[in-house]
Amino acid sequence: MGKETLKITEKEALSIYARMLHTLDSSEFESFLSEDFSYSSQKVLSDMNSKDEFIKYIRPKLETIKKSKNPVYAELGICPAYGHNDCLILAQGDKSNLLGVAYASVHEGKITSFSLCVVPTPDSAERSGIYPGL
Repeated sequence: MGKETLKITEKEALSIYARMLHTLDSSEFESFLSEDFSYSSQKVLSDMNSKDEFIKYIRPKLETIKKSKNPVYAELGICPAYGHNDCLILAQGDKSNLLGVAYASVHEGKITSFSLCVVPTPDSAERSGIYPGL
């Protein structure tokens, strides 16, 4: 018998990322990452190109958010761009303080990439009012 792989959609990957930001616990998100996972941001010059590199980055980042008392909000939305429809609309401090949108790519049940974007703008996204894990 072959190893069963749980198939997740891009929307489910976005929900898992949102839960991570709302609970400040990265363990569920980490469990779905492919070994060659890449993480990019239009606000940062260089990408992260491995699961291990991302984990070393995200754990302290979540601790910083926890200590800051300035919560991050991640709302499911629709914003067609870069070959995706589903997105997360990200805000910090207040749900109306929009910072960007995020897109996930999934292959064979694993999250292969996650991209934080300022273009398209978060106010152009269709909001759902759904904040997974909040």
